[in-house]
Amino acid sequence: MDEKILLKICRLFADVIFAVSLAYIVSYIFFAQVLQQGFSMAPYINDGNIVIVNRLYRNFLPLAKQDVIAFRVNGQESIKRIYGLPGETVTISNGNFYIDDIQIENDDLKNSLSSNIDQSVKLGEEEYYVLGDNLDSSKDSRFSDVGNISRKDIIGKAWFVIR
Repeated sequence: MDEKILLKICRLFADVIFAVSLAYIVSYIFFAQVLQQGFSMAPYINDGNIVIVNRLYRNFLPLAKQDVIAFRVNGQESIKRIYGLPGETVTISNGNFYIDDIQIENDDLKNSLSSNIDQSVKLGEEEYYVLGDNLDSSKDSRFSDVGNISRKDIIGKAWFVIR
């Protein structure tokens, strides 16, 4: 075999190894996979779906209301939607949902929030209030064993769902 052809093959092989390695490193640093367990985010995310999350939102990019995030609580990964941002006061009273004493008009919330729940929570500087889309099947910030989600417990923001 000609020495030039062998050199080209070696360079091509090295370029492929470099590209694959770089893609793996970038995907590992910036993205994570989280398995949805249960129906708390149905119909948006169903049981068994894999959610690819962008890790940059953990520390560097701002999170907003209605963002879907993955986080760790009590040693388990979970996926929920942000309703309350740092510094806000979230109140649930008589089946109504309020942020800083302003009622949030959302039929899904209104129809699913139990009128038996009354709570008011002031979020800290790095805390978020999260709810599942399927409130009847969601263990979220309304429950004391989940509570407010600290920024340090956030894995990232949902990027896309693999069904």
